[in-house]
Amino acid sequence: MSGRLEIVALSPNSWDGQWVNRQQLLSRLGKSHDIVYSMGPWSIWDRGTDELARAPARGRFDRKDNVWVDVPSRFVLRWPRRMAWDRLVLRAQVRRWRRRLPGVGPLVAYICHPMYEQYIELLRPDFVVYHCYDLYQRQPGWTRELEAAERRLLGRADIVFSPTTMLSAELMNKARCAARTLLNAADVEAVFSALSRAEPEPPDLARIARPRIGYVGSIHPQLDLGLVAELATRRPGWNFVLIGPEQSVQNLHDSSEYRRCRGLSNVHFLGEKHRSIVPAYLIHMDVNSMIYRQSPESWTQLAYPLKLHEYFASGQPIVSVDLAMIREFEQVIVFAGTVDDWERAVDAALATSDPSAVTTRRAIARGNTWDDRAALLGSWLQELPMLREQRLRASGSAKP
Repeated sequence: MSGRLEIVALSPNSWDGQWVNRQQLLSRLGKSHDIVYSMGPWSIWDRGTDELARAPARGRFDRKDNVWVDVPSRFVLRWPRRMAWDRLVLRAQVRRWRRRLPGVGPLVAYICHPMYEQYIELLRPDFVVYHCYDLYQRQPGWTRELEAAERRLLGRADIVFSPTTMLSAELMNKARCAARTLLNAADVEAVFSALSRAEPEPPDLARIARPRIGYVGSIHPQLDLGLVAELATRRPGWNFVLIGPEQSVQNLHDSSEYRRCRGLSNVHFLGEKHRSIVPAYLIHMDVNSMIYRQSPESWTQLAYPLKLHEYFASGQPIVSVDLAMIREFEQVIVFAGTVDDWERAVDAALATSDPSAVTTRRAIARGNTWDDRAALLGSWLQELPMLREQRLRASGSAKP
């Protein structure tokens, strides 16, 4: 298949929030295809929130990063318990999305979470793509209804893919589907550009003394803040710098580990930063870290962290918990488990200067860019008619 596709991408992430693999991929695909990106309409449960109060009276679409970003009306609210009304709202949203697109090319429903499976019937797309970016069943809020929706989605999608081979294997175990893997990557050129320009330290980072042990990513319950607090207490001369949005979940902010970190003068929460300035923070850390809880039940066991190749591009030493998906990089990552392991690993990383390791890290990053990942995904999209035909034949539904 050649030519432009029309894509309705549905994801629970705000386009203007922390950029993750959805925005990275779709912003690049938007150069070749027509894309509408939406989180779906507001819900009756959003009443009283600041986000709904800021929403426009009339819905609109903003053109950003090669994509039409849906900004729904604050007066058109879903009400799931009122099924007839809820159905009317869903139909109205689908009509809005389709009207925004030219209406001349094949329509693709690009679904990023099972909560959006119900839109497929209303969209009546030519093709369905399921981008499963996490092991949802191990996250809070997973229900039997979502489990059933995911199984239907796996049976309906023409392409299923995830960011790790282990997660793809989980999906294939759940349903008969050929799940592919599209590993996370990085905007490598942005980091290299910051290095070549000798980008100065951002003011809030410049006020923090070295050595700095950095973490860039969401501040969520699977981040091991207890480990951070223990290390910071043991080594008061080290400064831990955490950059990223804090997830608004009660068990994070009410946890004793979080409060303990907040009470330590050498643990610094700098908040969310725009993606354009994150490289300036990365290159001015002394060690970059991936400090996750180690639990068989955690989704992090299958993780291929978004920050990995950004860390590599900076060239700085990396200390991480042992994650199966990144063990291939053990020559340039130090893995640590216990608090003692972490203390020794960070100490060694701060004391060691190895130019060859820096070169290797940056070479790895150069081979893992979002441009390359988006090009691969684009090539998969060109296979959609063939994949649909194969799936129908396998199910016995193909026309003779």
